[in-house]
Amino acid sequence: MESAQTPISTDQSLRNRMRKFYETSEAYKNLLNQHNHVYLKSYVDLVDWYTPSDEYTLDLGCGNGISSKMLHDRGRNVVGVDISPLFLAETKKWENDTLKYFVGDALSLDFESEQFGVVCSNELIEHTPDVEATLLEMIRVTRKGGRIVVAGPNLCSPIMPLLDFTQMTFGRDGRPIWAETKQQAFKNLLKNTKLYFKKRFGQQPNFLYREPDLENQIIGGDADSTYIASPIDLEKFFRQQGLRIKKLCVGFGFKGKIMATFFPRTSLYISMVIEK
Repeated sequence: MESAQTPISTDQSLRNRMRKFYETSEAYKNLLNQHNHVYLKSYVDLVDWYTPSDEYTLDLGCGNGISSKMLHDRGRNVVGVDISPLFLAETKKWENDTLKYFVGDALSLDFESEQFGVVCSNELIEHTPDVEATLLEMIRVTRKGGRIVVAGPNLCSPIMPLLDFTQMTFGRDGRPIWAETKQQAFKNLLKNTKLYFKKRFGQQPNFLYREPDLENQIIGGDADSTYIASPIDLEKFFRQQGLRIKKLCVGFGFKGKIMATFFPRTSLYISMVIEK
C-alpha cells in the first residue's frame, strides 16, 4: 500500500477531520474497547515505575479512560483527557475527587502552565496532526522538575517490517496497512532503514506525516495514524527544549529489555521518560 508513508501537510482541515472521526466513529470506539487492563498494563507500569505516585498526573489521550482509572487505583490523583466525548462516555461512573475526566484537544490544553507533576500519554503521539504543538503543550503543563512519559508504536523502526517480511516468507500473514504483501514489507524495510539513518545523524527532529484512513480501515494497525512516530524525533525535540531524557527506552520482558538496552531507537515500542 503506497500511501503508508506519504508526507502530508498538517493543515486545519486534517485536524477537523480527525476530530470529527474520533467524536463520531462507533466502530473505532468498539476497537478501542479492546484496550483493557491487560493491554494497558505495560503503559501503566511504565508511568508507575518512573514517576512519583504522589504527583498530580495528566493522562493525555486516555481513550476509554481505563488507563487513567488504573493509575488512580495505584494511588494517584489523575485527570484523564481525550478529544472524544464518545470515548469518554463510560467514565462518569468512575469519577471522584481524585479521578476526573475532561474532553480536550492535546494541541491546545485548557490547563494552567506547570499544573501537573506528571504528564503521560499512550498511543497518542502517532495520532496527532501537529506533533510539535502537542509536545509543547505537554511541556507547558508540566511543572519544573516534573516528568513526561510518551509511549506508543515506533512506526519508523526498520525491525518491524523486517519481522513482517521474515514471517511472510514462511507463509504467515503480515500486518494490515503496513505489510499486506512481501513486496510492501520489503519496501517499508528499505524506507524505514533509510529514515532511521537520516534521522539518527540529522541535527533537527524531522516529523513526517501520512494521510490517515478515517473511513475504511478501522481494523487496528494504526490505519488512522498521521505522524510516522520515531523516538529519535522526540529525543531531539525534548533536548532542544532543554529537557533531560531520563529513559530513552524501557523494555518489558526479556526481548524488550534486550532491545531497550542495545537498540533503544529501533525498538518496536516507544517508551520514553523525560524530565523538565
